[in-house]
Amino acid sequence: MTALFYGSDPSGVSPPALPRWRDRLLHVLLPAPCLECGEPLPASGTGLGLCAVCRGRLRAPAAACAACALPLPGLLPEGWCCAACREQPPAFDRLLALWSYEEPLDAVVQALKFRRLDYLGRHLGEAIAARWGEEIADADLVVPVPLHWRRQLSRGYNQAERIARAVARRTGLPLVPALARRRSTPPQSLSSREERQTNLRGAFRLRHAARIQGRQIALVDDVATTGATLDAAAAVLKENGAAAVLAVVAGRTPRDF
Repeated sequence: MTALFYGSDPSGVSPPALPRWRDRLLHVLLPAPCLECGEPLPASGTGLGLCAVCRGRLRAPAAACAACALPLPGLLPEGWCCAACREQPPAFDRLLALWSYEEPLDAVVQALKFRRLDYLGRHLGEAIAARWGEEIADADLVVPVPLHWRRQLSRGYNQAERIARAVARRTGLPLVPALARRRSTPPQSLSSREERQTNLRGAFRLRHAARIQGRQIALVDDVATTGATLDAAAAVLKENGAAAVLAVVAGRTPRDF
């Protein structure tokens, strides 16, 4: 029974095959807990699987590098870039991060990736489109950062694709799976910055070269830590004719490590 409930989408709209009264009865018997604090959510559901209090704790990233969105101390002039981006600019032209990747956003992303709550990808994508829709709409198409096929098979889906799908739908842009992983790489969260850059060399290949020639791309992922994954993916797009790459993520880690 638990698996049945958590595999559904408690967003307030009952699936066609499940009458509303039955959905509400199921909630009374087994209320969905907030992903962060565990408090029962209302029967009508709530975005991101968070209660109102925890959702209110989501915060935008601090003042950051204009290129990679790395949070930087102090007041920054408009367009200021960090030392790393000035020395070696990333392949993407700019990175937009909706929230700082800390509590409670980390609980949402972890549930999306490892608890098979794939509807959270839609919630994150819709939130991104609500905040950055005008900037993203300047692109020609939306491209998700791909998973290696083995990891996607074990997970059941690509979380970045779930987010990108909602972004594309809300902005009216085509979703194009233009990239593929050549090989599996170790989990980036367990690697240092230098290890990530080494791991990702040659990790991506292009699948639809004709569709990205001269186009502006919105490249979507769940979280940016060092930005190495987005940089490697954007480099392949640029090398194969993309005119510009706007990287977009739900979360940016508070510090680079």
